Amino acid sequence: MSLRQLVWTLVSSELDEKLDEHKLHGTFLRSFQRLSSSGRGTVAPPDELIVKHLQGLGRQRGHDRHVLRFQSLRSRLHHSAARPVLALLFHLRGGDRGVVEDVSRPTLKEVRGGWHLASLANQKEISEAKIVRDLLFALQGVSSDCFDSSCEVDPAVLLTRPAWLLCHRILGLAKLHLRLSTDAKEAMGHGLLHQALCEALRKQLQGYYEVLAQLMSCEGLSLRSLWARLLAPMTRLHFLSQLCEGSRGVFGGALSSMVFASGFSGDIVAQDLAKEILRSVVKPLWSMIRAWMTEGELQDPYGEFFVIADASVPLEDLWNRAYSLELEMVPSFISLELARKILLAGKSVNFIRLCCRRTWSPEPLGTSELLPEEEIGASFDLASRVERLSSKTNEHLVKLLMNHFSLGEHALALRRFLLLGQGDFVQSLMDALQEELDIDANKIHKHQLMGILEMALRQSNAQFCSVDVLGRLGIKLRSPERGERGWDVFLLDYSIDSPLHVVFTPNIMQKYDRAFSFLWKLRRVSHALAASWNQHMALQRHLCRDQRDSLDRLSLLETRQTLHRCTLLRHEMHHFVQNVQSYVLEVLDTSWAKLQQGWQKSSDLDEVISQHERYLAAVEEGAFLAKGSEAILSGVSALLSLVLEFCTLQEQACASCFEVAAVEEEESVEAVFQAVRGRPFARSLAECRASLDHLASTFQMKLQLFLRALEDRSIQATASVSYWWVGISVAAVAEFDSPA
Repeated sequence: MSLRQLVWTLVSSELDEKLDEHKLHGTFLRSFQRLSSSGRGTVAPPDELIVKHLQGLGRQRGHDRHVLRFQSLRSRLHHSAARPVLALLFHLRGGDRGVVEDVSRPTLKEVRGGWHLASLANQKEISEAKIVRDLLFALQGVSSDCFDSSCEVDPAVLLTRPAWLLCHRILGLAKLHLRLSTDAKEAMGHGLLHQALCEALRKQLQGYYEVLAQLMSCEGLSLRSLWARLLAPMTRLHFLSQLCEGSRGVFGGALSSMVFASGFSGDIVAQDLAKEILRSVVKPLWSMIRAWMTEGELQDPYGEFFVIADASVPLEDLWNRAYSLELEMVPSFISLELARKILLAGKSVNFIRLCCRRTWSPEPLGTSELLPEEEIGASFDLASRVERLSSKTNEHLVKLLMNHFSLGEHALALRRFLLLGQGDFVQSLMDALQEELDIDANKIHKHQLMGILEMALRQSNAQFCSVDVLGRLGIKLRSPERGERGWDVFLLDYSIDSPLHVVFTPNIMQKYDRAFSFLWKLRRVSHALAASWNQHMALQRHLCRDQRDSLDRLSLLETRQTLHRCTLLRHEMHHFVQNVQSYVLEVLDTSWAKLQQGWQKSSDLDEVISQHERYLAAVEEGAFLAKGSEAILSGVSALLSLVLEFCTLQEQACASCFEVAAVEEEESVEAVFQAVRGRPFARSLAECRASLDHLASTFQMKLQLFLRALEDRSIQATASVSYWWVGISVAAVAEFDSPA
């Protein structure tokens, strides 16, 4: 039931049913006016009028208990809420005695229209035109007779309920205007994108002022027509107000994301308005992107761009650590992949200028407005422009590294020297370093080894490498530990400078050093086995050439038994070493071919670095240096150490045989036995055979442990099929006849 119906029911039930309809309507109109004007229709407050009325009744009846009871009841009521009710009850008390009227009684037509407007100050009617004019002033933030500077109705103005409601709604628009005007002035010091947002707000308010100017020029504008014509501006200002509230505490790319998200609405007006504001907000962002991609400069005084720089990073780490993405600042309409390309383009420009020391001026990115692709269709494609400029810059950088700085040539040099791919050079170097590296590690000196290195280069095809490559090759010695010899601390070195350091970082060069140490030991073992075989063949030829008597033949038989056991064990070890070498060589060749193919397809420096890292990871996997291959590497190292121990043992056995043979040629049998027993450096053949048997059993045991490690590794990493191949090859070795 509405308020009007409630008042009508109350008036009808309280008044005499014999009253005619005209008087009943008059009472209803006065009562409704009193209630809708919230008790402001009397000069004095209604409670005072009631007190005066009750005092008059008390004087007539000779007591004041009605006054006291009323005051007690009034103290229990909320004063502001009780006043209109008291005014209505006082008006309906019956009779016209004591009623203080301050306004003329309106007609039924006036109340239904709701336009009974008056001022208590001068008891004159306020015209609707004046209210409309004062409302237009309030909508511009100007105070007037009816409305104060805070956009509230002056307390001295009397309005009917409908008029008050319309004024209240229109004044709500005036308050929105005041808040937006304040927000639009708070632009300085909040960032470039925030300033652009405030500028867009001022532009929208300018359109609002144009609407008000048109309304000011209209004649005969009613309150209702004013409200109807303000509905469209109110919708726009409501949207702008929500946008301002959502932008508090948000800046940079996150601010543009917020504006972009506000356009996802079913309201077409809100969509168009959000698009228009977004055009202004992203202009500073577009300028930042253009400056970064073309000049490599961060024009970001307020930290709003999604690319950030670390000024403390040294120049050699520019590519990997100097610049990064601030993910919170990436606008929602720019994908992470597109943001990465923007970052990469600026990094490439700076790398070309600072590390390569070359000038590079890419084509301008364009001056079109930056907007999401789905917002503007084919008129502007941000992704295509960024892709085109980024691709051109990155392609230029890759060509610069490959052609001018010879990245491929230096990678090949690392493969030839640090990964021992230049076979004749490695063989020559090992032959020349044999005596130098056999001594204690603390007694060797780098300057002595450098001369041997230069000689090995001149004796091999490595001499045909470029002067730049040969000039970078050197030697470094690892800090020795107790008991280590020169073989254990020797390393080849390759000097790297800018801009190649971005690919061959210190961490990458450490991985090359680890691979060199393993491959160097593998080649050393192979070289030692070859030297052992040569020594064996020399002794065999010497024994076959000399014929002895029966006693000499017994000594010869014992010698040949010892050499036979050496031959069996050496063949077994050689088979193992050759299989490991073949496997590692296959890994190196395959990985190198993949690296060449990958570099041919690389479109930016990150891909070049990634391809090289994958190549080196494959090398580490093949050399059993990858994470998870510790057990296999330990097994291989133990077996290689046993091979070196065997070579030393055979060398001693051959020395004993040569010594026995030499003594037999000149002395008697008794002198032979005395020579064997009397010289500590010449071990007896029996002791040699015992040591060989022990070494063979130890090798078989280590070999079985290695096979189990291979099997476990293959089960855990099924992709490593090569491990199975090595395991099968080594298992075939284990089936050889063991020494008798």
